[in-house]
Amino acid sequence: MNVHLKRWLAVSGAAVVIAAGVVVGGSYWRLESNLKTVDLSKEIGNARPPSTPGRPLNILLIGKDDGRSDTAMVVQLNAAGDAARVISIPRDTMVPRPRCGNNPPASIAMFNSAFSTGGAACTVATVEQMSGVRIDHFVQIDFNGFRDVIDRLGGVEIDLPEPINDEKSGLHVPAGPQKLDGTQALAFVRTRYSIGDGSDLNRIKNQQLFMKALSEKLANENWLASPQKTFDLADILTKSIVTDEDLGSISKLADLAGKLTALKPESITYVTLPTETYLPDPNRVQPKQPEADAIWSAV
Repeated sequence: MNVHLKRWLAVSGAAVVIAAGVVVGGSYWRLESNLKTVDLSKEIGNARPPSTPGRPLNILLIGKDDGRSDTAMVVQLNAAGDAARVISIPRDTMVPRPRCGNNPPASIAMFNSAFSTGGAACTVATVEQMSGVRIDHFVQIDFNGFRDVIDRLGGVEIDLPEPINDEKSGLHVPAGPQKLDGTQALAFVRTRYSIGDGSDLNRIKNQQLFMKALSEKLANENWLASPQKTFDLADILTKSIVTDEDLGSISKLADLAGKLTALKPESITYVTLPTETYLPDPNRVQPKQPEADAIWSAV
């Protein structure tokens, strides 16, 4: 998509920037009016994994690209708020999909079909069903907003392990240290066919590599030092994100940010849900067991 605080957490630095934006005089209501929310209780109901006190906080980040869910990451933040783990879910993973609104359940479907079926709420329900893990909040970010944020930051430096010449994404860059602007960054996180074996797993590696570089830039350049710069980012992000209703206000995002100021880039680990070939269709994958269940059990 799709929450980092102070140093940024995975794909969505929204909470950090929004929280700092609150201090800018007269900015609160402008940012508040930008936010869009979804009532998960209404959309999903109460048949969900339990929410137990003292457990880690789980946030689903969703990257929306041309009306589709292109990226999904579960961010688990420990109770102290000083360490996080990001679990990427390949979009072409075949999983059961629960009933979403008036849409009947599917015994097996591509993971990203949940978003096209019932939006972010259906994606949350699908993650909870496949993992048994309670998703406390979600943040959905539009990829065009992601591009605009990178441009506002002045680009992000990244060390590319191999050259990329991708006609589909339009990205043509050599290997080695590169500074990507917003358009290039968006192409980079979309690229899959010109790297490795062309699978979604290689695209996820790129996304995780970019998120690390981005979190380091925000930390090293201390973007929260300037309220005006932070407000500019918050204005872009709040126009580009959708959250659950329980998170969908500036004050609630600020409260969340305040709990996570101890988080540093080096304390964030990135993993991908273990998968294997889905035999009925070799172009798809399925969760690999028992490794996949072990990932969720650790969450």
